[in-house]
Parts: sequence; structure tokens; C-alpha cells
Amino acid sequence: MPNTPTSRHAQLVIWHLTDSALPTGSFAHSAGLETYIQANQVDDAASFSSWLHGYLRQASFNDALAVKFAVELVGASISDGEKLELLAQLDALLHAAQTPKQVRVSMNSMGKRMSRVASIVAPDDFLVHEYAQAISSRTMHGNPGIATGLVLAAVGVSAREAVDAYLMQLATSMTQNAIRAIPLGQDAGQRVLVGAYPVIETAGEMTMTHSMADLGVVAPRLEVAQMQHEKLHARMFMS
Repeated sequence: MPNTPTSRHAQLVIWHLTDSALPTGSFAHSAGLETYIQANQVDDAASFSSWLHGYLRQASFNDALAVKFAVELVGASISDGEKLELLAQLDALLHAAQTPKQVRVSMNSMGKRMSRVASIVAPDDFLVHEYAQAISSRTMHGNPGIATGLVLAAVGVSAREAVDAYLMQLATSMTQNAIRAIPLGQDAGQRVLVGAYPVIETAGEMTMTHSMADLGVVAPRLEVAQMQHEKLHARMFMS
């Protein structure tokens, strides 16, 4: 019996892939947050919460949108060859849209790791397998949103559920990084996450309304901070 969005197996895969302990290397990247911390613009739970809300909305035009497109691609009524061609186009567009060098490199690295995990979770799925192979052979760049969308679709998760799960994973990972970098207390971090629930829902709704024309839209201040991170005198994070 195939998995459905409400099947137990699909839910287990969601919990697995959105665990902050998943070995994709996200703990090593701040997506520009560290620049704000060093500039004393993010220095407590309230200022981090504001930053996180903006970051999650930004993701609706990038990573989370990649999840949506990947899930829709799996379910498209076209040949495997056409799907593979569209997958390559999506991968190339996302790579080109990541202007800051550190972000581009970090997304490629996390995409490669996520694609390997996806191959373990769904080893018989055509697109999951082909994406991992293409990244390894360097014919595609790698993006964690694409890899996540492909494997979640492979086990029957809907686009909206996959997008929300991915956004929650982003919020959790970034909050764990903020707890170390600002630093925040563990309880403060949990309150920030609970406060982010409505924003995750909103960002999920935004993602589902975006089209390919919206891919790569950026928040200029966040992108500038990501560019500046490379030149910081001291860094905890790689990006």
C-alpha cells in the first residue's frame, strides 16, 4: 500500500529529516546571523526573534520554494527524462540565485549531504537517486531544499506539509545556532521557537502562492550581511 501524507511511515520520515541533529552541517552556518550579532543588532531573544521571522519569510522565496517545486516535480505527469531536465534547471536556478559566495558553497555542501541521506531513506526512487548521482558527478550543484522535497514526495508527503516541515527545521537549526552564538538560554530559545509558529504558517502559505518567477527574491540587508560575513575578523560559523 503506498504511503500517503498521513501514513505513519511518511510521518517518521518527516521527523527524521527535520531533526536538528541530522548530519547536514547546518550547525556550521548562520546565514548571515553572525554578522548581525557582531554588529550588536541581534543580541537577545527579542532581536533574534525579529531576525528569525524575516529569515523564514525570505526562505519562502528560496529554500522552501525549492521544496515545493521538487515535490510538484515528482508528481508531474511527464516522462522521467523530462523530470530530470526540469530538475537540472531548478538546481541551476537556485545555484545562480545565491549571490553570496559563502551561502552558495554552504548550500551546495548541505545539498550534497541531504541528497545522501535521501538516498538512504528512499534508495529506489528515480529522482532521489539521480539527484544524488548528479551532485556526486558535479553535473548538478546540490540544494538541501530540492533534496528534501524529492525524498518527502517519494514517501507521499504533500507539498504544503513538506514546506512547513522544512521551515520548522530551518527555525530549529537557526535557533540552536543562536543559542550558541548570542548566547541565548535554552528556555529563551524554546520561547522563540513557539513564537515562530505563526510565522512558519504564514511563510508556508506564502511559499505555496509563489511561482518560478518569484524564485531568488532576496531581502537586501540579509544578503549584504551574508556577503560581509566572509570578511569578519572572527567567526564561529562558516557562513
